[in-house]
Amino acid sequence: MADNAITTADQVSELVNAPMKVIDRLFDNYKAATTTDGGPNSREFNQTVQDHFQGLLSKPGAFELIPVFGHPGSHAAKNKSGSLVRFRCMVQDPSYGEELHLSVAQLVNSATGETKQVFSHYTDADHVVEDGWEVDYGSPSNVFTERDVAYCVSIPGQNEWAQLGSSAAVLESALESLNIGEQSSGDLPLVDDKKYPLRGCEHLAALVKFHSPGRAPQVASTVDVVGIYELGHSPKEQGGSDASAQGRWPCIHAIFFCDITVDTLVPDLPRPVAGEHIGRRNMTLAHLGVVLGGDDLAAHYLLLHLLSKTVAVQDVKVGKFSLNLIGFPLSSKDQASAGTFALSSPATRWVSGMLAQLVPRCVEIPFELKTVNSSTFLPNAESGDLQAGVLQLAADTEIICDETCLHEGTLDERGLRNLQALQSVILDQTVTYVYPFQPINMATNL
Repeated sequence: MADNAITTADQVSELVNAPMKVIDRLFDNYKAATTTDGGPNSREFNQTVQDHFQGLLSKPGAFELIPVFGHPGSHAAKNKSGSLVRFRCMVQDPSYGEELHLSVAQLVNSATGETKQVFSHYTDADHVVEDGWEVDYGSPSNVFTERDVAYCVSIPGQNEWAQLGSSAAVLESALESLNIGEQSSGDLPLVDDKKYPLRGCEHLAALVKFHSPGRAPQVASTVDVVGIYELGHSPKEQGGSDASAQGRWPCIHAIFFCDITVDTLVPDLPRPVAGEHIGRRNMTLAHLGVVLGGDDLAAHYLLLHLLSKTVAVQDVKVGKFSLNLIGFPLSSKDQASAGTFALSSPATRWVSGMLAQLVPRCVEIPFELKTVNSSTFLPNAESGDLQAGVLQLAADTEIICDETCLHEGTLDERGLRNLQALQSVILDQTVTYVYPFQPINMATNL
């Protein structure tokens, strides 16, 4: 038993530190077992790789050994290119680009005429060939594959307890390593701030490349991605005249991914046994009542709001239960948050902090005129690139709107459109994506 545990630990260690070496070995075994004249089937072999990685990483404790993208431990070595990482993210732009890649190349020895095949499915790097060998680009044995490129970001509003490898120092260290938001004047940015819903908020971003066309997740979906990390180029920059001027973007070549559920957020969450539900409900109500100043009725309504979920029954959406709490003290103008997405009132911050302990993600929207007039609430792709809006959020995100900071002033046209967009979310649970020819209403659950 001990020998098997050591063997598994060694296999997982090799997966993490040298995943391409493992894939090359799998490819050699696959070629040896393939008897068809057509050569390697890229789609079939891709499934073989996924099954092998998922099989090893499903063993107890194995998944936790994968470095978290953005974790200070993984960034201590500047995210070693070619290593395995995992990234908990929201898909901001699932159609960021498509790439055609030479995943299986036929090599020929210029001296002897000997041929062999090499595999580089999960990398942007050119095929590394030994001296005397070169790629035969005219060979019919070459295999080209398509891959979808998605722009993925840290999940907006994700609370600390719901993050992978969460700690207060995790994001700060990762941001310092990736130079997000503080680029030197000679560097091109590694992230696009316009593609994050909460402008000005620190975050991580990566181009995630999915190698199974048609299986990439949808816009605003949340996923845990396991893949091979490297610095690469954006598909939007390829084909430019000056290759040296292209930025180096964090890229993750997805080997597999899974949707985020309560089970993946808290894998060891104990399930209440029969008879415990009433006790836990009463404990939660007591806690909510204390936070709301002893208002038990408001506590009951707030609990119902937190438990509500919008579902579609034929063409009708039911289950929506937005809640308006009144009686909070107004905040003064000198408490304004200077146009940021952070509450300035101590009373509303107190309630927001309590909700952050109960839900996996929550976003604060202060109704300050500067914030409402200067922000863009709807995602917009009229420029050809999908720019994020404040309301492009993952499902089940709690939105906390603070009206106590609303003072006299002028609501301009953009501010009016923003409030109309928020009204559509409250009443219809839809977010409009503004595309060049026609806006598209996307169902959500906020």
